[in-house]
Amino acid sequence: METQEFVSIAPWTMIFQIANLLLLMLLFKKFLFKPVTAILEKRRMEIEGKYSEAESAEADAKSLKAEYETRMRGAREEAEQIVSAATQNAAQLSANMLKETKEQAEQIKRKAEADIQRERQKAFNDAKGELSGIALDIASQILDREISEEDHDAMIEDFIKNVGEA
Repeated sequence: METQEFVSIAPWTMIFQIANLLLLMLLFKKFLFKPVTAILEKRRMEIEGKYSEAESAEADAKSLKAEYETRMRGAREEAEQIVSAATQNAAQLSANMLKETKEQAEQIKRKAEADIQRERQKAFNDAKGELSGIALDIASQILDREISEEDHDAMIEDFIKNVGEA
């Protein structure tokens, strides 16, 4: 009986298997590795594009932040200027109102003094008229004579001068 060998090497089978392997490798390389490599390259390019977009977005965000901070600084300065101007205006308005109030008080005081002077003059004239009447009555009783209007005025003036000195 012949025994069959469990492991045998057939040269033609081995050549066909090597050729088959090489053919499969070429087919895999052409139809599988190149498209997969192209897809991977495309994905790599997309990822790099996304990274560059992210970096540019970050740079834009930083520039916008710097611009925002600059504007905020400017707005704060403007707000401080507005508050300062409002404070100055309020102080100026207060000073003007105080000045106007003092002027009005001064005018009222001058008017009151003028009124007092007028009343004093009126009272003096009234007293002068009454005194002149009394003096005329006394003088006419004493002298028992008629006094002319001119004499009367002269006597009144003389009496007033004497009263003013006393």
